[in-house]
Amino acid sequence: MSGKNRREIKRAKQQIEYSDFICDKALKVLSSDTSAETKNRLLEILRSYIINNNCSLQIASANPISPEHKLLIRDDCNGNISNVNSEYMSKKYIKARRNSHKNDGNMYNIMLYDQALKDSVYWAEMRDYPSYRSIEYPLLVHLIDQKIAPEVIKSMGISDFRDFIKDFCYEEFAKYHEQKGFVKRFIRSNEDEFYELLCSNAVHPEYAAALIENMRTKGNAESFVLNYKGQTITGPGFDVDHKNPVYCPNNIKSYHEVNHPRSLTIIEKNAHRLKHKLERVINIDNDIKMYEKIMLPSYCAAMLNFENYIVYDFDNPKRQIVPQPPHADNLIFLNKIGQFLEYINLESENPRNKTKKQYINKGGRQ
Repeated sequence: MSGKNRREIKRAKQQIEYSDFICDKALKVLSSDTSAETKNRLLEILRSYIINNNCSLQIASANPISPEHKLLIRDDCNGNISNVNSEYMSKKYIKARRNSHKNDGNMYNIMLYDQALKDSVYWAEMRDYPSYRSIEYPLLVHLIDQKIAPEVIKSMGISDFRDFIKDFCYEEFAKYHEQKGFVKRFIRSNEDEFYELLCSNAVHPEYAAALIENMRTKGNAESFVLNYKGQTITGPGFDVDHKNPVYCPNNIKSYHEVNHPRSLTIIEKNAHRLKHKLERVINIDNDIKMYEKIMLPSYCAAMLNFENYIVYDFDNPKRQIVPQPPHADNLIFLNKIGQFLEYINLESENPRNKTKKQYINKGGRQ
């Protein structure tokens, strides 16, 4: 390797380190008790920085779908059922649950139960989600066992079904994890690229290999501590994020598409937190509330930070996609953020004028 190439690689690593340092410090400020005015100014500069890195801002309705549909999407993705609100349950279902231990003398043919479930408008919608579809037979068995009459089953709403499944079919439901399935599918198709992404960004190769093994076998991308040759090695952990946010999905035919692989991405936890910190509710004409959300780069399948990510087309794996470079020199934006953070520190964190570590533009320490 020539001296020029080594210098370029070193310079790139320095800039990555500098970017990580600045973004981490910015996240700490946004999570602190700093004034609203200071936070808003910092958010504006950060938005300019991420737009430069092929992200975009999109305005969408703050409440376009019902709370129940949001919960269905969450159930399917996370593999659990929570926040069942009794206010949304039907009186007929609540009465049937209350009297389920009583034998009212009516006996129904099993075919009537099966037909009742098929005739349920809400169950037809819920079974579009793979997690709910996977427990259709256990659900039918438990409905019969709990003496929920066919006419009640036909009229059960989303919250009724969620409540019943949580109480009687939860173990079967929890076996299906759309989120874990996505992590496994991603790493099967992008193992080499993901390993290179980690190692080229100062992640220890042994940690990268162990993380990939967890992803491949368990669907788990959480951070961990690795003991290797007497060393304690740490590294990044990743979340699964909806590129098409749950609260305002768009460009889809059905809500369950929000959990399709093309609508998900693996994102480093701090980058994920920063992404959501940058999103906000805004008021437009007549005080209509809208949501300004952050859209990740097209076909982004995994993001380590806003400058380093993997692109992949889950619908057409053979398609070759090249990540777009930043629109301008990131150091311009990073230095603005850094200067603003330095100003905040001089004002609030350094009252005695203690010497602070300085960072040069290319990212190395002086």
